[in-house]
Amino acid sequence: MASSTRQALAAAKEAVAPLLKKADIRFAEELFTIGAAVASSIQLRNLLSDPSGEAKSKPGALEAVFGKSVSKDAVAFANTLSGLRWSKGSDLASAFEQVGVYVVASIASKAGTLDKLENELFAARQVVDSDRELQAALSSRQAPLDSKVALVADLFKGKLGTDASLLVRFAVVGSRHHKVSTVLEHFGKQVSEVANRVVATVTVAQPLSAAQLKRLEATLSKNYGQALNLNVEIDPSILGGVKVQVSGEIIDGSVANRLNQAKLQLA
Repeated sequence: MASSTRQALAAAKEAVAPLLKKADIRFAEELFTIGAAVASSIQLRNLLSDPSGEAKSKPGALEAVFGKSVSKDAVAFANTLSGLRWSKGSDLASAFEQVGVYVVASIASKAGTLDKLENELFAARQVVDSDRELQAALSSRQAPLDSKVALVADLFKGKLGTDASLLVRFAVVGSRHHKVSTVLEHFGKQVSEVANRVVATVTVAQPLSAAQLKRLEATLSKNYGQALNLNVEIDPSILGGVKVQVSGEIIDGSVANRLNQAKLQLA
């Protein structure tokens, strides 16, 4: 990420902070909607992200395109984002998405449901990852976006909260160049950042007890010097032991890995 975009994102989160006092899920949805429109329109994206463009033209364009469909606060915030310096137009489109996730997570944090949101996002990603037919349907270039959104809505109907459902829906909308599960993973990490926690993916051969999970979480948090959110995946092929992945670092203490290492030493 270019430094200009990094600075712009930081400024965007500062700008949205005062709005969080009264922000609701509808406001987050509006940010996602604007971002999706910017991402799909080269003309709009170029206009809003051009630092040399006339300052007066941007508010007019935003009002003309979104004035009747989103709130005044959303239009005003979109104007703020368009006034920041982005290294490329796609970064502006992505910023709407990232701030949308930030708003959803902040609302959940205020409501005391951040853990629930994290768990539901992880569960949704597991469902998508485990179903090849679903992956194929969501990645199909021939299938209309509306049908993909409807498919996911039916799949998770009644199983997710309003906030998680919103993020899953826009993970599908935003999965133009990535798998839906990859977007969901990215969303999950952003949510954990709001909770000031790093995501640790723990792979075990069979489910852990509550006491085992608590001990593992305490040990990992102590080792990494910060609170961690554990996402537990079950994979019988590792035979036993634990495999942990934190921020790209992999600690493989599985039985399968130890057996492979033993084979290499004997070879």
